[in-house]
Amino acid sequence: MKKRRTGFYAAAIYIIFVMLFAFPGDLNAKNYKNYKNAKNVILLIADGMGFSHFWAAQLYNREINKKDLNMLKLMKSGHTAYLVNDTLDTTVTESAAAAGQIATGEMMTARAVSMASDGTTEIKSILEFIKEKNMATGLVTTSGITDATPAAFSAHISNRYDESGIAAQQITKGIDVLMGGRKKFYLPADKDGARKDGRDLISEAVKAGYLLVETSKGLQAAPDNAKILGLFNMSNMSFEIERAKTSEPSLAEMSEKTFKILSRNKNGFFAMIEGGRIDHAAHGNDTASMIRDTIAFDEAVGAAMNFASKNPDTLIIIASDHETGSFNIIGRSKTSKDYIGADMSAIAKINTPLEIIAQKIKNDPRPENIKTIFKDYLFVDLVTGEIEIVAMDALKKIDPFNYIYDYSHSLAFVLCPYHRISWGSQTHTAAPVQVFGSGPGAENIKGIMHNTEIFTVIKNALRIK
Repeated sequence: MKKRRTGFYAAAIYIIFVMLFAFPGDLNAKNYKNYKNAKNVILLIADGMGFSHFWAAQLYNREINKKDLNMLKLMKSGHTAYLVNDTLDTTVTESAAAAGQIATGEMMTARAVSMASDGTTEIKSILEFIKEKNMATGLVTTSGITDATPAAFSAHISNRYDESGIAAQQITKGIDVLMGGRKKFYLPADKDGARKDGRDLISEAVKAGYLLVETSKGLQAAPDNAKILGLFNMSNMSFEIERAKTSEPSLAEMSEKTFKILSRNKNGFFAMIEGGRIDHAAHGNDTASMIRDTIAFDEAVGAAMNFASKNPDTLIIIASDHETGSFNIIGRSKTSKDYIGADMSAIAKINTPLEIIAQKIKNDPRPENIKTIFKDYLFVDLVTGEIEIVAMDALKKIDPFNYIYDYSHSLAFVLCPYHRISWGSQTHTAAPVQVFGSGPGAENIKGIMHNTEIFTVIKNALRIK
C-alpha cells in the first residue's frame, strides 16, 4: 500500500512539473496553437489609418518615445494581409459602409448602417450572432459611440447621420459595455442634448441596469461586474494631444476596463475597440494629432496583447477601415541635398490640434497674425509667399471637393518642407490598408482580403454557423 502511495505521489509531482513548465502561467500569444477555437475576440479598428500613418507613428515612437509600436510586435506573428474595402456603390468607401462590411460580411452602400441596399432590410451583425451564444459584448471608441463604426455593430438604420435613432437602438441590444463620446444624442434638448423626441436615454439606460460613467476616475471606480455606459464628451472625445487637460480616460484605460468586465462571462466575449479620432485628424491634415492618436490606439493594442498573453484563447484582429488624407512621408527640406525624411522632433513640439490653429486664422487671416500663429503654435517662421497661400486658403479654392476644411490643408501644405509630411487630400482614398492578428483563427489572415472577410474570420474562430 505504501509503495502504491509513493508511486501515486511521484506521478502527481511529475504531472505538476510538466504542467508548470509546458504550460506556464504567463501564457503568451504563441501558445494559442493549443486552442482550436477562440473563446474571446478583440477587434481593434484604426479608423482612417493607412500604412503611411502607421509607419509615421512607428518612426515617431522610435525616435521620441524610444520604443517600437505594439502593432509592429504583433505583426511579427506573421498573420498580415492587405485589405481592400470597395462597396456596392463605389471604390472609395465611407466609414458606415466600411464598418458595416466588417460587421456583417455583406457589401454595403454609402451611409447605410448594417442595412441591405434596399434601405429597409436589416443585415445581422457579428455582435448579434455573438449575443446569441450568450457571450459578453462591448463597443469602445474615441469618436462618438453613435458614430459609424460602433453603430454598424449595434444598430440598423438607413442613414448613419440619424445618431439619435442609433442611440435608441444601442441601449436595447443588451451590450455590456458602451463607451465613447457624443453624449448629446442620449439627451433631449432641454438637457443640452440633440434629441428632438424628448427622450432621456441615459435615464432609460440606468433603469435598464447600466452604470453611467463620465470621467476617467469614474471608470476606474466602476465595479468589474457592472454594465457600463461611458459617455465622456458631449461631442467626440478629445484628441490625444490635449486629453491630459481633460478628465477623459485614454483608449487603453477604456480597453483594460472592458476586458475586465467582459471576461467575467464564462462563455467568452467580443469587443470592438476603435481609434476613431485618427480619421478625424487625417481629415484635417493634422499630422501631430494623427500620430498621437495612432500611438494612443497602439497602447490599446498593447492592453489587448497583455490580456491575450494571459488568455491565449483570444483572437486579436487589428484592421483599418480605409485610408484618409493620402498621407505620405516625403524626403527633403528646403535646404537638404539628400533625402532625410520627416522631422519628428519638430512634430513632437506641437501640442495644439490643427483645427484650433485653423480657427484662429479664420477669425483673423491678416498676414501678420498668420505669421505670429505659426511661430507661437507650430514653431515655424513663414516667408511671404507661404503666408499668402494660407491667407488665401489657396488649396481649398483650387479643389473644394477634396480639401473641405477651411485653412487646414493650406496650413498643412506650407508645413510640408518643414516637417517633410504631405497630405494629398482631406477625404478617403481607395488605397489598400492592412489587417493583422494573432491567436486562434488568425492563420486565416493572409494575402489580399476584402474587408467583408473579417466577419468570416471571426465567425470561423468562434465556430459560429
